[in-house]
Amino acid sequence: MKRDNPFICFFGCGYIARRHAKIIQKMYPDIRLGFASLYEKDAKEYAAQFNGVSFKSYEEAAQSDCDIAFITTPHAYHKDLAILAASNKKHVIVEKPATRTLKEFDAIINAVTKNNVRFTVAENYYFKPFISIIQKHIANGAIGLPLYIRLTKHNHDTITGWRTDATLMGGGALLEGGCHWVNQLVSLSGATPVAVQAVKAEVVYKSNVPYEDTIHITVKFDNGTFGTLFHSWYVPNTFKGMALSKIYGTQGNITFESNGLFTIVRGNGFSLKFSFRDFLGFSAMHRSFIENYRTQKPWEPDYMRIRKELALIEAAYRSLKTNRFEEI
Repeated sequence: MKRDNPFICFFGCGYIARRHAKIIQKMYPDIRLGFASLYEKDAKEYAAQFNGVSFKSYEEAAQSDCDIAFITTPHAYHKDLAILAASNKKHVIVEKPATRTLKEFDAIINAVTKNNVRFTVAENYYFKPFISIIQKHIANGAIGLPLYIRLTKHNHDTITGWRTDATLMGGGALLEGGCHWVNQLVSLSGATPVAVQAVKAEVVYKSNVPYEDTIHITVKFDNGTFGTLFHSWYVPNTFKGMALSKIYGTQGNITFESNGLFTIVRGNGFSLKFSFRDFLGFSAMHRSFIENYRTQKPWEPDYMRIRKELALIEAAYRSLKTNRFEEI
């Protein structure tokens, strides 16, 4: 029998698991939390911190009475853990990026479909409040017909640990961190991406990031618009990750801080809006997960949306080799 308050077990006890657990516990103090890890001592530590339950292994957690397996390991392990959880009839949430490849992602889809369980990706950028603000302005004709979206995100980040391992990463900055910004670009377009071309500088410099740490992609959408994303873990930023991005329309434009802190609309009228509260979308995301679970509504974002974005990233990496637009 489905419980109104699901028992959520985190598979993986790192920084992001702690962040999610803190938000869930604050919003839903009655929800029971569990923790599993490769290292039992980490699971016990997290269980003590959140007054939860620890498990000796992922297998034990999968065989427990938990309702949702929230997988927060590096994405190289998402496929196997998601299949393990689904095979034990657990609903599955995986951290971003969902997997290293489409092949791994489709293996998860096959498992959750076969076992008739829920599945989604913890893509908090999908829930950023400024996204809906911009979507409403565009729908109301504030800038006429949108033509071009220019999205910029760069900062000189310190990359350590598994993110420096080519096998565990399966890609570079575009896959591991850039998947957030691909999601944001698709949301702002209000359309389906159909082709992408990627370029990166051929300058030689020292970097410990596998594949690439800096990339520029141009994306064509099925509504006739196009967008670009400049994403870098290497290029310095005086404002520590903040940058300006823009949407150009036939009758005006929308300027916004890339993370969504503020939005300025100039066109058929003027608007200035700040979005400080939950500007990264974490609270809205968890509220959506819990409330939709309670009411039996589908989880968002649906897996086909995430699959399309992963396909975009794979096509971008193909484009680096072919030097042309690649279909998504």
